Amino acid sequence: MSDVKNPKVRFAPSPTGQLHLGSARTALFNYLYAKHHDGTFYLRIEDTDKARSKQEYVEQICSSLEWLGIKWDGEPLFQSTRLNEYHDVVLTLLENNSAYRCFCSKDALETARVGGSYQYPGTCRNLSEEDIKLHMNSGEGFVVRLRVPEGETHFDDMIYGGVHVKHEEIDDFIIARSDGQPTYNLVVVVDDHEMEITHIIRGEDHISNTPKQILIYTAMGYAVPKFAHLPMILGQDKKRLSKRHGAPGVQEFKNEGYLPDALLNYLALLGWNPGSDEEIFTLDELIALFQMSHVHKKGAVYDEQKLSWISGQHMVRLGTAKILEGIHAINADWGQGFETNYLYAILEQLKQRSKSLRDFIDQSSYFFTDPQSYDEKSSRKNWKNEATSQIINVYKKRLESIEQWDANVIESTLRMTAEQNDISAGKLIHPTRLALSGVSNGPSLFTLMAILGKDVCIRRLNKALEIFPLQS
Repeated sequence: MSDVKNPKVRFAPSPTGQLHLGSARTALFNYLYAKHHDGTFYLRIEDTDKARSKQEYVEQICSSLEWLGIKWDGEPLFQSTRLNEYHDVVLTLLENNSAYRCFCSKDALETARVGGSYQYPGTCRNLSEEDIKLHMNSGEGFVVRLRVPEGETHFDDMIYGGVHVKHEEIDDFIIARSDGQPTYNLVVVVDDHEMEITHIIRGEDHISNTPKQILIYTAMGYAVPKFAHLPMILGQDKKRLSKRHGAPGVQEFKNEGYLPDALLNYLALLGWNPGSDEEIFTLDELIALFQMSHVHKKGAVYDEQKLSWISGQHMVRLGTAKILEGIHAINADWGQGFETNYLYAILEQLKQRSKSLRDFIDQSSYFFTDPQSYDEKSSRKNWKNEATSQIINVYKKRLESIEQWDANVIESTLRMTAEQNDISAGKLIHPTRLALSGVSNGPSLFTLMAILGKDVCIRRLNKALEIFPLQS
């Protein structure tokens, strides 16, 4: 039925801004559908809006798709190179009486709008050839409108099912403006026909365009493709996701060091499920599992916490060498001057706490340099008085005598010190962490100490004891 072998699909962004999450999800679903059915995925750049279209956005969109691993087949098609083809189709529609020239002025149209909802009244629909010539000879401007026939248009949406639209609800809509520029509804039909697109997969905001486009397909005698309209991505307020929700574009996720597989995984789950409880997938696994029948009708809510969790799961799966390689792509100086094994040990400890490569960078400074300051809230809470300094001093002296410096010995020494001084282990753990890292949280304290080494730990404890001095 709706699924065919070797489908041809397309992703058709406008280069008026960077690739945002909604567009990236549309590209992904097209790609997954095509590759699942051994089909073809094309890229089309809809750049007919000369004022807003910019080459930098073309490059950014292409770069983002490549980073995500969404690879298009063949060369991208640019609408700006195809104006002659669109004009030829407009002429064909005029010649076969499927379209007509409308000479109504803006003032006349504004007058027709008075009194409620506006529909074009068909003023120029049945002008005689003589009247048309008179208007044109007088140099009047005109638009070209499609002649919408009586009846209704029906299509079976692959997600929403049957859609019926009565033609009385559709204006004789414009297919070419007064400056000769073809409109969106016309150019996409011409392109999709010539690209032999079999399935048009796009956002549900295009559902209202679909009947109009089907009318153009029919007027030109083109085969009508299948349509699938994806549910919107919503913000927490259940309104369409936009910049006001603070949702970053794809480029920002890349800059922040997110893994492309993690972002793809999350985007796939915005409006689709695999039919199981599994949530972590590679791109190849998504291709194997993707079914249009599992796409939801209801809008999906963007959840930053869920994205962070999925990203963290992918980070845990990633090899340590790959993580280091990714970090150095962002910051070539990270860990400079330290042994690779030392860097690996750090990354292994931070894996569970990092959703992006930049998180590793942001959370690891104390592995390389002594703290220059101490978290104020933690200082007030965990190093309150001279009693804390005294017990830290006792623990430090015992650490100095340790010969086998490993996490187990370090931990047993701390717990023994706490027990002998009749305090909880936490009373020692928290100020020790503060002294060593300057912050209140991080990986296991004892593993941290083992990685830092004995000399560094003793030095940092001494420094903290000077800053939080014993009171006489």
